[in-house]
Amino acid sequence: MAIYHFSVKTISRSAGRSAVACAAYRSGEKLIDERYGKEQDYTKKTGVDFKNIYAPIYTKPSLTNRQTLWNEVEKAERRKDANLAREFEIAFPHELNQRQREKLLDELCSKIVDRHGVVVDAVIHAPHTASGSDERNYHAHIMFTSRHIDQDTGGFSSKKNREFNKEQSAETIKQWRSDFADLCNKYLEQANSLERVDHRSYADQKNGLEATQHEGSKITQLRRQGFNTEISLKNDEIKIKNAEKLAHDQIIKGLDQEIILAERTLSRLALESKELKKPVEPLEPQTNKATVTDAQNAITKYKTTIDEVASQVFLKQQAKQIEDAKAWLAKIEDMRANTPMFIGKKAHLAKIDQEVIQYEKMRSNFAKFKELGVTDEHRATAIAIIERNKPNMALNARNAEKYLQERQLEQAKEQLNPNISILAKTNNSYYGKVLQSGTQGTVQSTKDGLVYHPQIKDLKTGKEYTLTYTENQVKILENIEINRKTGKSQDNEIKR
Repeated sequence: MAIYHFSVKTISRSAGRSAVACAAYRSGEKLIDERYGKEQDYTKKTGVDFKNIYAPIYTKPSLTNRQTLWNEVEKAERRKDANLAREFEIAFPHELNQRQREKLLDELCSKIVDRHGVVVDAVIHAPHTASGSDERNYHAHIMFTSRHIDQDTGGFSSKKNREFNKEQSAETIKQWRSDFADLCNKYLEQANSLERVDHRSYADQKNGLEATQHEGSKITQLRRQGFNTEISLKNDEIKIKNAEKLAHDQIIKGLDQEIILAERTLSRLALESKELKKPVEPLEPQTNKATVTDAQNAITKYKTTIDEVASQVFLKQQAKQIEDAKAWLAKIEDMRANTPMFIGKKAHLAKIDQEVIQYEKMRSNFAKFKELGVTDEHRATAIAIIERNKPNMALNARNAEKYLQERQLEQAKEQLNPNISILAKTNNSYYGKVLQSGTQGTVQSTKDGLVYHPQIKDLKTGKEYTLTYTENQVKILENIEINRKTGKSQDNEIKR
C-alpha cells in the first residue's frame, strides 16, 4: 500500500551545520565551502536519481548554480545561530515510476517557489538496499532558502521569510502536509492505482493504528549495525501490530469489493430475468399455432433463465460466505483488543492463533468455492425455484421439447424409414442391429422397435451396437462375434 511521509527540518548554524555541506551531500557533488575554507566532496555517493534547482523567474542566474547559491546563503546569514535553510523530506508512493516521481517533485517545488518566493534545491534519492533500506524507499530532500528573492534586485531579501516563524509555522506546515497528500493522490490516480495516502495522524484518522516514536539518526545507525535499543524494539512491536491490522483491513477491503461486485451482478441478473415475473402461457405441442422457432425460443428462454437463477444462487452463497468471514475477522480483532496484560495472556494468544487458523481454512474454502463457480448443484436448485415460482415456463419448455422431438421423428419417418417408432433419449440405453447410418443419423432395430439416433452417424450397418446416452455423451459399444479359438467376445467401445 502507499505510504505517507512528510517532515520539516531546519538547517541551523547553531547546530554546527553548513548549508554548503548539506547541499553537497544531498546532490552527491563536490562543493567548496568558502566560509570554512573546506572542500565538501560527496562525489562517491550513490543513489542520486534526480536533482534540480527551482527559482522565481526574476532570480539572478548565479543563484541557480548550487555552488554559488549556498555560499551566498552562508554570506547573507551573519548570526552565529542563524537558520540557513529549511528542508522538506518526502517519501514517494512506491506505486509511482521514475517519471511520475520527477513530475510530482517538479509540481511540488514549483508550488514552494510560487508560495514563498524562495530558491529550492531538490534531490531524489534511491533506496540503499545494500545497507538494509526498503527497496521501495524512494524519497526526496527539498532544501530551500530562508530568505525570499527580492523582485527588484534578484538577490536575497534583507528580511527573512515569516511563514515559518513560531507564530505561523504550525499552520504553514499543516497546509503543506495536506497539499502534499493531495498531490500524491493526484499522481496515484493518474497511475491508475486505487491506493491513496492520508496526511492526518492515526489518532485523527481513528483507524486503530498506533504511532511509532521518532528514532533519529543515531538509533537508525545502530539498527543498521545490528543493535537494538528500547525505542527500536518498541517501534518494531508497534509496526508488527499495525501491519497485522493493515493486513486485516486489506482483507476486509477485498471482501467489501467482492460484496459490491456480487450486488452489482445480482442487480444486473435481476433486470435480465424480469421475464420470470411475467406470466408464461404454456406452449401446446403439435398445434397449428406452434412453430419450430417458437419451440426453440421457449427452450432457449428456459435454459437462459436456469443459468441466470443458478448464478443468483451462487452469488448469494458467495455473499453469505463473505459476511461470515467479516464476522470472523471482527471476532479475532475483538479478541486481540482484549488480550490480558499478564495473567492468562499466553492462553488467550493461543486461542487467537486457533481462530486465525480456522479463519484461514475458511478463506481457502472460499477460494475453492469461487474457482468452481456455478455447478450442477446450483442449476438443480435453479430448476426447483423455476418449477415452484413459474411452473408455466418449465411446462412451456417441456412441451416445446416434446414438440421438436415429434417433428424430428416425423421427418425421420419420411426420409429414412416409415417404421421408426422411437427417438433416442438421454439416460437410456439401446441394444440392437444398425439398419441404416449416414449423415442424417442412425436407425437401429431393438426389441422395442426401430430407434432413431439423430446425433450418431456413420456406424457399420448390419453390426450390433449398444448405444448408451448419459447427460453429456454417448457411449458406443460395438458387439463383435465370439472368437471361436478363445471363446471370448471382442467388444470395441467408443465415446462420442
